[in-house]
Amino acid sequence: MTVSLARLPKSLVLTLLACMPSWYPGVSALQGDSWCGTLMCVSATVNASTVTYAMKSLNQLGWMAVGFGAQMVNTPMVIMWRNPDGSVLLSQRQATGLVEPTPLASPARRAVLSSFSNTSLPNDSPILAFDIPKDNQTTQMLIWAFGVTIPGADPASSIEQHLDAGQFSLDLAKTFQDDPTPASSLALNGSTPTPTAATALRPTSPQSSSQPPAPKRTNGLLVAHAAFCAAGFLILLPLGTLVARWARVFTPRWLSAHWILNVVLGIPAVCVGWALGPLAVAQEGKAHVVTMHQIGGVVLFALYITEVALGMIVHLRRKAARPHPPRNIVHVVLGLAIFGLSVFEVSAQ
Repeated sequence: MTVSLARLPKSLVLTLLACMPSWYPGVSALQGDSWCGTLMCVSATVNASTVTYAMKSLNQLGWMAVGFGAQMVNTPMVIMWRNPDGSVLLSQRQATGLVEPTPLASPARRAVLSSFSNTSLPNDSPILAFDIPKDNQTTQMLIWAFGVTIPGADPASSIEQHLDAGQFSLDLAKTFQDDPTPASSLALNGSTPTPTAATALRPTSPQSSSQPPAPKRTNGLLVAHAAFCAAGFLILLPLGTLVARWARVFTPRWLSAHWILNVVLGIPAVCVGWALGPLAVAQEGKAHVVTMHQIGGVVLFALYITEVALGMIVHLRRKAARPHPPRNIVHVVLGLAIFGLSVFEVSAQ
């Protein structure tokens, strides 16, 4: 049975990252450390004269970077990405400020692609790894950055701003095992790894393999986003449309009911629900405005704001002698389009 690395727990990803450099001949003890965030994992393993850094994406991969310092400014970085043809590029850069880092012609420590780069299963995010000479500092203060847009096929290509970035530290004096066992089958076919002392790379309180996996936590922001948007776009706005179409037959106060449903109640529900969407995405550590649902949500919100503004114009300029000017027709058609796009948004999630 094939297991996708993207669905494996972080602890198993860290085990893979830690075990790979142990395949070097002549290395009798696996030393290094690892770290995992919401977007990527980083493992550093000490070899005879170099350190192997392996980066694993936990999200839609554009590019990943590690910098050797505590801040972005004047910190040498190694940025890596995989081209559409499957090749891996490595670019050493440095930034003079909070700007796009520029390539370094002569870095103090030259990084090279590791033989373990691009280890992955088909259609899975690759593991991007590089080797860099030791700097004799066991405690490494590092920065990381993660982008979702793939740069060009040149190491000097411009890169789009990162989705997120931060700091972390690694203790390269840690020893994981005295007699590392090759575990190449994990990367090649996704099989369950043989237990070794490399499991020391797992989080502090790993779950025993004999215990059932913990249930996935529900994202409260995502639930609230769905509830508010459904109330606004699928209940209040359609009711406002029906009131505008049919209530005028029974009462001259239909406009007040239409206004209350679409504006007084609709605006808070729609605005709160829409704002919770990006917050939920950020909490999950995922990319913004890249899926059909996210793009449709931006378009839908823009159409709603336009519809409210147009509705105000329509009703402020009402003339009994001309009940259906073009702006009224546009107001009606736009309202129907918003309802149709709202239904699409539910199916596109």
